[in-house]
Amino acid sequence: YTLYLKHFRESNLPPNYRGDIVFIDDSQGFSGLNNVVEEFTNWGAHFDPALVEFQFGYVRDRKWWSKLSDPPGDIGNAILSNVPNTSGLYWVDFTAYDIWP
Repeated sequence: YTLYLKHFRESNLPPNYRGDIVFIDDSQGFSGLNNVVEEFTNWGAHFDPALVEFQFGYVRDRKWWSKLSDPPGDIGNAILSNVPNTSGLYWVDFTAYDIWP
């Protein structure tokens, strides 16, 4: 079995145990892509060697991701390039029809 834990604060998740847990960051309210990459890179490093996953595409961040040529691809590729223990990327359902009509 694998346990999936999702939160936006590292401090609300197990501080040391890294067994069969995947840690999912669902942060929002970023200033731009660089801010996302910084936050998610830190998350990945903090929970290493465990697998990590990321949820993004929130309405609150639309002001900057809507200006990207391929929001899911641009954000996802930036994360994958910087967080080697990434095992999943998720675009939130709240804005899915905005990018996939």
